[in-house]
Order: sequence, then structure tokens, then C-alpha cells
Amino acid sequence: MKICYIISTCDKYLQTRVKYQMDIMLKNVNKDDIYYLTSKPDVENRQFGWYSMDDTQNITWKYIHFIYHMNIPDYDWYILIDDDTFVFEKRLRNLLTKYNSSENYYIGKEVDHIKREFCSYMSGGAGYALSKSLYSYITEYVRKIGKNEAYSPLINLQNQWCDDLCIGIWIQEIAKTNKINQINNNLFHLAEHENEYQLTDAITFHKVITKEQYDFYTSIADKDTIIEKNEFQSQSVVSQNNSDTVFTLVTDLNYFDKARRTIIDLRTKGNCHGYIVLITIDFHLNTNFKDFYNVTEKKFPNIDKSQLLTKIGINGFVDTTDKREINKLNQWEKLHVFDDYFSKWSRVVFLDAGLRLLDDIKYLLEIDYKNKILAPKDGNLYIDQSFNCQISYDNPELIESLKSEYGEQILKSNYMLNCIWIYDTNILKLCDKNQLIEAMNKYTFCKTNEMGIMNILFHFKYNLWERLPVKSSSGKFLFDWCELNNPNTIWRDYCYIKYPVTISFDDC
Repeated sequence: MKICYIISTCDKYLQTRVKYQMDIMLKNVNKDDIYYLTSKPDVENRQFGWYSMDDTQNITWKYIHFIYHMNIPDYDWYILIDDDTFVFEKRLRNLLTKYNSSENYYIGKEVDHIKREFCSYMSGGAGYALSKSLYSYITEYVRKIGKNEAYSPLINLQNQWCDDLCIGIWIQEIAKTNKINQINNNLFHLAEHENEYQLTDAITFHKVITKEQYDFYTSIADKDTIIEKNEFQSQSVVSQNNSDTVFTLVTDLNYFDKARRTIIDLRTKGNCHGYIVLITIDFHLNTNFKDFYNVTEKKFPNIDKSQLLTKIGINGFVDTTDKREINKLNQWEKLHVFDDYFSKWSRVVFLDAGLRLLDDIKYLLEIDYKNKILAPKDGNLYIDQSFNCQISYDNPELIESLKSEYGEQILKSNYMLNCIWIYDTNILKLCDKNQLIEAMNKYTFCKTNEMGIMNILFHFKYNLWERLPVKSSSGKFLFDWCELNNPNTIWRDYCYIKYPVTISFDDC
């Protein structure tokens, strides 16, 4: 993959910001792939200019001149950033491998302030990526309409300093006749980090201006390489550490960024050197990602949901306001975690895509898992949820059948939450994926999809469910859905959380 860096600057920052970027942040990038937009040319030092005014109102002119005059080599991606933007280069590459550069991609952090009324566009400060195809269209567009016309939108809008807005307007025009894949990704940051967990998988930070800042962020970036060389690719460590245990996640492409975050947590905070299997639904995992994080990709044929959908259509589910049965059908693919494929290990640990690991996995591995499935109860420490809240009552015959099979008390019983669980693979001899699928087609009233079916079999039929301990051996809460469930706690009080509010779970 060939990446071109196009960076706006001005003469007064050539010995500071530019030098820091070149010598520190971009030290491993081929210098011929770096283009600084300045007021006057100095090609030897990768500076390109056409003697435009050297101020903020003329940044756009620098881009226009560059695009209009320069025939640069054929790159897969073009990265446009400011001279105070820090880029985690390895992470950027990992992101871009998900997309086909021969299609039109425009990837970055969408601007959400008032200027967005003019068009939806990506922040130049946070930086953004243009695919080979889209950059070609931009070049063709600017050369066709001419330099003055390319600049005119900013004059009309009286926002003459906004180069990112202007390029967004060009792309908006191109989109009238060509499909543009515009992707907002919050891993491109408009400011310095707010908490340590943004450092885990951030792609860019804006407003990085001192050598000390560049040294700091580079030390974080260098850890990616250390982890890659010393941990993720070490099969000998895998064979020695938790070889009887596999961690597994399930994701579609839409949730992949969340799954990636959880895998990073496993390898870093979790100190997991063992097996990780990622079940992918509607895409193929990039080879670089698999190699970097030492992840095995497993693909199963998608579970046949045709019978389920027919019954849902008949029954209506009129009280299901969140439409989970229809909108989250991929949830059913979690049942693959009980496929015979996993019987090669003695213990399986499932983690939802996006679940945050804030401490070592040793606490999960300390728990007795023999002949059971371990999972938290739904609700929290202070509130119990009853299974009746998981059922749609549009089919009374099925409800009566359920009560007849498992007793009247089933509707008032606690039940397991299925965003994290551990099971002994011996239970597959009693209940496996095929039984779960049969139950899926029989009991088509579960509002939360596969969770209700898992409870019917593992909890109510086979009595295999045991609640995860509330606290780890270190005294921390082992798991909770959200830290706000427990008064006077913060994320440091937990080992694992699904939605840790104070570390910006949604910023992904």
C-alpha cells in the first residue's frame, strides 16, 4: 500500500512543526512520499509552493496550486493533514486496508460546528484520507473548472481560511455524478487526547506542536511495533500461555472497529498471549490485521433465519419498539460460538465487540468453569431483571408452551446476560449450536434475539448457568454493563465493562 502525505504549513513553522513531523512522526516514511505545502518551493526538503501569500487565508490556494500543477506518483491513498497533526502511521495503514482505494473513499472526522451548514466535510486538522480514485476525480475537477473557480466557493461563503471546507465542496460536486463513500471515523481526533484509552487506538490527534508532544505520541506509536514483534507474533508464547483457552468475538463489518478495540484491550490491558478467534460475518479479515494481532479468522455459513423471519412476520411483534428481531439479525451469529469447532479447547471465553478490558484476564481464568457456563445476570448489583421482560407476548400459545415445559416461575426468574460468558466445552455434548438453532425457530418471541434462546436452554432446560462472581480476587468489580449502575464508582473500579462512560466508549 502506497500512501502520500500532503501537509499544509507556512514558512514560520518550517524549523519547528515541520521538523518535528519529519524527524519524529514520519521518520519511517519514505521522504519522497511527503509533500509540504508552503509559499515557495524547496523540493530537496519536500516543500512545494507557488509563491502564494503565506497566511491562513491562503491555505486553500496552496492546495489548489498543488493539485492543479503537480503530477505526483500513483498512490493508493492521499492523507491530508496540518503541520500540527500527529498521525499513528501503523494504525492508519490498518484502517485503510479495510477499504478498496480503487473506489471513492473520503474518510476522516466530520466537522460538526456551524460551517457544516455549507456541506458535510472532514476536518483538515484531524486529517482525512482520500482514495486513489477520489483524488483522481478531484484533480480532474480542479483542472477542468480552473483555479479561480475552484477557490470561488470560499469567497461566496466568506470563509476564506477553510481549505477542508473547500475540498468538501468539491467532493460534494463530484458526488452529483459519482458515488462517494464518506466515512466519519471518530478515531481521527480534533484535539489532544482526553484520556489514556484514546491512546490505545487513536489514528490522529490535532494541535500537537511541541517536540515533547511529538516524542510522547511517538513513544505510544512505537509500542505498537514492540507489541507486534514481541507478543502478537509469538506462537511459542501462545503454546505456553492458556493453550487450553480461546477468546472469541463475533462481528460484522459495521461493528469491526468495536471488535478491534476489544482485541487491542485483550493483547495489552488484558495481557492475553493465547488464542483469539474472530468470527466474521459479512467480510473477510485483512491479513495484516490477523498477523499483527495474532488473530485467527473463522467463517461459518450464516445461520438460516428464513423460518424465523417468516414467523416474526406472522406474529408481528407489535410491542417490540426497538425492532431488534429485524434490525439486529446478525446477533444470531453468536450461536456459532457453540459450534463443535471450539471443542479443541477446554474453555471458551466470549466477549462482545466493544467490551472494554480494564485489567488482566487472569481474573476470568481463576474462576471454576467446569461443566457450566458462566455469565453475569442481567440488570445490576441492585436491580434484578425478570425473564418476562425479554419476551414478546404476541403469541400466547408459545408463552403457554414455555410455561408448561419449564414452569410458571420462568417468567419471574433472573437470567444470564450474554455480552461476556465462559463455558466448558464439555457442555457441547449436552447442548450445541444445532440445538440452539432449533430453539431459535421454535421460540420466536425473544425480544433480545439469541440471549433469550441461550437462557431457555442453558439456564432453564439444562441448569448450566452460574453467575459470574461480582468481584475479582483483587477486590474490583469483575464486570458490569455500565459503571453508572453502581454509585460512586469509576472505570478503575472494574476489570471489564460493556459501556464505560468516563472513558468515552462511544468515541470509536
